[in-house]
Amino acid sequence: MATALSAYISTPLRAMGGEIHVFIYVSGRKPKFGGLNPTVEIGRGAGMAIASAMGSASRRIWISSPWIGQAYVKLLIEKALAGVDVRVVTTDLPDNDGRALARAADLYGSDELREAGAKVAYWRRRRASSRTAALRDAALLALLAAASALAAGALETYSQALYLAAVALSAAAVAAAVYRLRAARAAEAELLAAEAELERISRELAISREAIRRNLKALVAPTSTAFVHAKLYIVDDRAWASSANLTDSGMERNIELVVEVDAAAAERAFEKLWSTLSAELFRPSTRGGP
Repeated sequence: MATALSAYISTPLRAMGGEIHVFIYVSGRKPKFGGLNPTVEIGRGAGMAIASAMGSASRRIWISSPWIGQAYVKLLIEKALAGVDVRVVTTDLPDNDGRALARAADLYGSDELREAGAKVAYWRRRRASSRTAALRDAALLALLAAASALAAGALETYSQALYLAAVALSAAAVAAAVYRLRAARAAEAELLAAEAELERISRELAISREAIRRNLKALVAPTSTAFVHAKLYIVDDRAWASSANLTDSGMERNIELVVEVDAAAAERAFEKLWSTLSAELFRPSTRGGP
């Protein structure tokens, strides 16, 4: 028999009947491994070979895993930003961080953008309040000056004392107005800097998000359509079938099976899974209107 070991990947694509079974055979005749025997690893940390390969990937990362951890979501996005072709098949589960990959471009940098926008809004409020306070103090200054002049002219006996009091109050109002104007100018400078930073972040994020849209494609299957339980990893020119999910537990801590398989055969299997699942997910509705 030519076949020494077979790795079996089963992916049900419909909730009611029908499954796709993708078989990858690792041949004892060493067909396409450059003269090397295919490797079979089992134990804790067996998936670290996959994780290491993903970390140094330069051309492509194609994976199928029902669960993907946050650290690997971040890695896949970073690789897409670096120009690596990233394709992901996963399942829409509440505890699966990988489902966010379907909206990775829209979500990328959203916290940074929101923080920059909040800073702009804050300095706009500070500028407005400082200007309002400066106008209020200027109006008070004018009122006190007018009152002092009127009082000094109308009350001869106390004119000097009233005049001095009015001058003191006017001086205080002038000092307050100057302070408010300086605060308004400082707020204006901070606002201009915050607006420039927001523009810079927006411009850079637009470029990054376009790179993610171009290089990262994800199929996130609802469980009502398909529970994607297959674990297949293709990185550059190597491929593995595994029991391990793409999580810290799966790659590092759990006792898992990892089988390196023929990359060309794995690529064909992945393409078949991708096309079939795409047809299921994006099939036009046949139900009539109301």
